[in-house]
Amino acid sequence: VVTFGVLSVPFDHAVSHRPGARLGPEDMLAYFNEFALYCTDKRVSLRDARFVDLGEVDVVRSLPQTYANVADAVRRLPDGIHPIFLGGDHSITDPLFRTMQERAGGRLGLVDFDAHFDSREPLAGKEHSGHWMKTLEDVLDYRVAAQLGISSNLYSEDYMRRAEDSGVLVRTVYDLRRQGWRDALAEVVEHVGRDTDGVYISVDIDCIDQAFAGGTSTPNPSGLFAHEVIDAVFEISAATRVVGLDIAEVSPPLEGTGNTARVGAYLMHNHVAGTVRRLTREPGEHGEHGEHGLAAAATGRAVGSNGSR
Repeated sequence: VVTFGVLSVPFDHAVSHRPGARLGPEDMLAYFNEFALYCTDKRVSLRDARFVDLGEVDVVRSLPQTYANVADAVRRLPDGIHPIFLGGDHSITDPLFRTMQERAGGRLGLVDFDAHFDSREPLAGKEHSGHWMKTLEDVLDYRVAAQLGISSNLYSEDYMRRAEDSGVLVRTVYDLRRQGWRDALAEVVEHVGRDTDGVYISVDIDCIDQAFAGGTSTPNPSGLFAHEVIDAVFEISAATRVVGLDIAEVSPPLEGTGNTARVGAYLMHNHVAGTVRRLTREPGEHGEHGEHGLAAAATGRAVGSNGSR
C-alpha cells in the first residue's frame, strides 16, 4: 500500500498580480475525487494507493505567520506518507521546500515548472510570490535545481544569466520542444538527482498555455501544453524518488469553466501513478524499485466521497 496525503494551503495574500488561488485546492480536490483508481493513458492501476485528506493549513494575512503555520503542518506529516500540497499562490513553496528538506535530513533536488524565474529581490513589506526562488538561497543548492517552461517576457537577460551561473538547469518552452521531451527529462532527472536525498516538484500552473490553464494570476500565451506537463510529472515521479509535489496558482474565479483546476487534478493523478509505478516495479525492471510497504495508515479524513477511495 502506498499512502498519499493531501495538504491544502489556501493562501493567496502574496499573489503578485490577481488573487483567487486560495480557492484552488477545493476545486482541484473536487475533480480529483471523480477519478477512478486507474491512470488510463499510463496503464497504471492505483488499487494499492490510499489517500488521506490532511485538511487545510491555518492561513492568515501575515506572510511570516502563514509560513510558520505551513512549516508546522509539514513537520507534523505522518511518517511514510507521500505528500501533495495544493496552493495557493507560489510563495508557499518557500516554507514547503525548506521544511521538506529539513524532514529529509539532507539535500533535495528541485524541479520547478514555471513561466517565471520567481527570483526577484524581495522588498520588505512587499513580499510576493515572485521571490521564492531567491528567498530559498540559504537552503536550496541551485546546482541540483531545474526550471522548466520559462517563457515570460517580464524579465531582463540578467535573470537568465544569474540562474544559469548559479547552476540552475533552465529550459524554456522553446528549448524543451527543440531538444525533445525524452532527452530533456533524462537530463533533468540526472541533474536534480546528483547526490540528493530526494526530489521536490513544484508546478506553477502558469507554465501551461492559457488555452488550457487560463484560470491563473498571470495567464501565459506562450506556455507548454497541458499534456506535456502532465506527462513530465508522471515521468519524473516514475524515475526518481519524489518526496513532495506542490501545485500553485490555480485560480478558479479568474476562469469560470473549471478547466485549470481539472488540469491540476490530472497533475495530481499522474504524480500518484508515476510514484506507484516506481514503487511497484518488479526487480530487474528499468528504474528504481523495491521501496514497498510504505505506511498503510494515516490519520485524517479519507479523500473521496464517491466510493472510489
